[in-house]
Amino acid sequence: MPQASLPKALITPFKAYTDVVGLEIGAGTGAGVPAVRLRKRNGKTELLAAGFLDLPDRLPASAGACDVPVWTLPSPFRAPRAALAINSPLHFLRHAAGGNGEEAADHATAFRRVSRQTAPDMPRLVAGLPEFQAAWAARLLPEGHRPTACSIQVAAAAAMSGFTASPAFVQAGGNAVALFVYAQVTSLAAFQDGGLVFYREHPMGMEHLRGAISSQMGIDASLTDAVLEDTLIDPTSVVEPVLRPLYRQIEISADYLLRRRKCQVENFFVSGVTAGAPYWSKLFARMMNQSLVFCSPLDGIERVGPGAHLPDDVVKRAPLLMTALGAARAVLEDR
Repeated sequence: MPQASLPKALITPFKAYTDVVGLEIGAGTGAGVPAVRLRKRNGKTELLAAGFLDLPDRLPASAGACDVPVWTLPSPFRAPRAALAINSPLHFLRHAAGGNGEEAADHATAFRRVSRQTAPDMPRLVAGLPEFQAAWAARLLPEGHRPTACSIQVAAAAAMSGFTASPAFVQAGGNAVALFVYAQVTSLAAFQDGGLVFYREHPMGMEHLRGAISSQMGIDASLTDAVLEDTLIDPTSVVEPVLRPLYRQIEISADYLLRRRKCQVENFFVSGVTAGAPYWSKLFARMMNQSLVFCSPLDGIERVGPGAHLPDDVVKRAPLLMTALGAARAVLEDR
């Protein structure tokens, strides 16, 4: 049975792997299952393959609806091991209120949990997935065929793994506030001396931004990214009310680090933004008087030569690969 996982900074696995494919299940990108194959060699992390695979990944919504499809990955993605990141509305990731990390989940179902101390004076961080979803995911890849699942992670934890392994995090000295943007939610994480000390989820994602532009500007939903990327139309008046509550949460987290932990944060990062980066930056600078740095999940990863299986637009589509990359790095970077 694959191990349940938290990010590199939070958990040490039982075994090191050097060739892993990361897969995000339940991403809902419309393009397929985000997949990334990474290899660790001579102290460097290499990108061997990336893309979106045409595989059935609809997560079961209940324990009674768990028919499991059999996945066969294309040959470039057949690493010996696979790290599965589950993007489920039923998951949880939070600091334990009671401090022991094993309190009952607020759900009437069995959960697979893992907890880890992230800082000496912090409650344990607890991650959990419904047992029926974890068991379903573990059976997607048939035994006896590459790859074999070695890790199951919740999506937000996987994304943090990629970030904490990035050069930007190292250069910030492990003191940073980071956003991980998904379709329906944004995860906010604050780090001090490399350890996670604050985590929240805000119910705003890229789809909320697109929806506001579509409804208020009277344009088709398929054209919203073009509006966000174009300079002919300025959607600031629509974007600002959506982003302002999220940025207010960043203010709160930075104030928490300063007042409660005597740590002044000057490094603010965001990953997962697929369109409209200039508007995110402009409002952030206005509200926080700080710069918001956009991190590509590919930072710190070398792309190999002609043998690599990479789409031509891999850099542009990298934000959608954030979780798959993080899942693979969580396994590769662990000691």
